[in-house]
Amino acid sequence: MKNILTIFKKEWDRVIRDKRLVITVLLLPGIMIFLIYTLMGTAMQNMTTEDVYDIAIINPQADFTALYEGIQNADPDSNNTNVIEIQPNQLEAYELLVDNGEYDMLISFSEGIENYDGSGEKPVVYIYGNPNEIASSTINSEFSYYLSLYEQQLSFELHGDRTYFETSYASTEIDEGGIMGTIISSLVPMLVIMFLFSGAMGIGPESIAGEKERGTIATLLVTPVKRSEIAIGKISALSVLTLISAISSFIGISFSLPKLMQFEEGMSVEYGVGQYFMILGVLFSTVFVIVGIISIISAYAKNLKEASSLIMPLYILTILVAITSMFTSGANTNLLMYMIPIYNSVQTLSAILTFDPASLTYLIVTIIANIIYLSIFIFILNRMFNSEKMMFSK
Repeated sequence: MKNILTIFKKEWDRVIRDKRLVITVLLLPGIMIFLIYTLMGTAMQNMTTEDVYDIAIINPQADFTALYEGIQNADPDSNNTNVIEIQPNQLEAYELLVDNGEYDMLISFSEGIENYDGSGEKPVVYIYGNPNEIASSTINSEFSYYLSLYEQQLSFELHGDRTYFETSYASTEIDEGGIMGTIISSLVPMLVIMFLFSGAMGIGPESIAGEKERGTIATLLVTPVKRSEIAIGKISALSVLTLISAISSFIGISFSLPKLMQFEEGMSVEYGVGQYFMILGVLFSTVFVIVGIISIISAYAKNLKEASSLIMPLYILTILVAITSMFTSGANTNLLMYMIPIYNSVQTLSAILTFDPASLTYLIVTIIANIIYLSIFIFILNRMFNSEKMMFSK
C-alpha cells in the first residue's frame, strides 16, 4: 500500500505542480462550459423572442380586433404586438417589408367579411409571413389561433349552433419537475461522459506513454516496487484527477443548463442528496473504466503521438454511445445492458435524473460491472508492465 501511495503522490504532484495542467484540465472545463452555454442560451432567447411584433392589417375587422386584444390583455404571456392599418394598394410594399424582416406579419380581410350571408363566393383572409424569420413564424402561429376563433365566431353568427356534441378536455396535472428531469437527462449524461473522457485524455497518455518516450519509465521499473503496484498507483491518481475534472465540468453544466434550456419561471427540478451521491457513484466508477482503457492504450503506444492517435477513435466511439441519452425516453430496463461499459453509466445517469424507481438497482449493477472491468484492466496493465518488450519498445 505504501508503494501505491508513493506512485499516487508522484502522479498527483506531476499534474498539481503544473499550473497549465491545473487550469486547462481541472478548472477550465467547468468555466468554459458555463460561459459557452450561457452565451448560447442568451443567443437562443434573443432569436426566439421580441419585445414587440409588427403587424400590418388591411380592412381590419372590429370583432377580430376586440377578440385578440381581449385575449392578449387577459393573458400576460401573450406576445406584445404593434398593429397598424394599411390600404389595399400598399399590399406589395408591405409584403416586401415582411420579406426583409422589417415587419413580422401581414393580414388582409376581404371587404364585408362580417356581413357575409352564406351565398356566393366565400370571403378570404390573406396571411403573409416569412418562414425564414423566427419572429414571423412565432406571431403567425399565434394569430392563426386568433383567426380560428374568429372564424368560429362568424360561423356561429351565420348558421347558429349546429354542433352535435361538446368536447371536454382533461389531462393529468403537469409534472413540471418531471418534464425538466427528462430534458436534463437527455443532455447531462452525454456531456458528463464526454468531459470525463476528455479530462482523462488530457493527463492519461503523459503518465505512461510520455514516460516511455522520455525514458523515465525504465528508472521506475527497476526500483524495488512491484509493477502491479505501479499500475494501481497510476490508475488511482489519474482516476482522482479525472474525477476532479469531471466535477468541474458538471458544476459548469449545472449552472449553465437552466439558461441554455430557457426554463420558464416555476418550472424547475430539485434533486435530493441521494441523487447527488448516486451521480457521484456513477462518475467515480466510470472514471476507473475510462482511465483503465486509456492507460492500456498508453502502455501499448511507443510515444505520446501514437497514444493520442489510438485514443481518438475510442473517444469518438464513446461520444456515439453517450448521445444515446438524447434519443431514448427514460433508461433501458434490461439489466443485462448495464454490463456494457460506458453505456451502463449513460443509462444509469438518465435513470437517476428522471427519478426512475429502479435507478438504485441500475447503479448497483453498473458499479459492479465497472469494478469487474477495472480488475480486468489492472490485470492487463500489470501484464504489460511485466513485458520488457512492451515497456522498452521505441
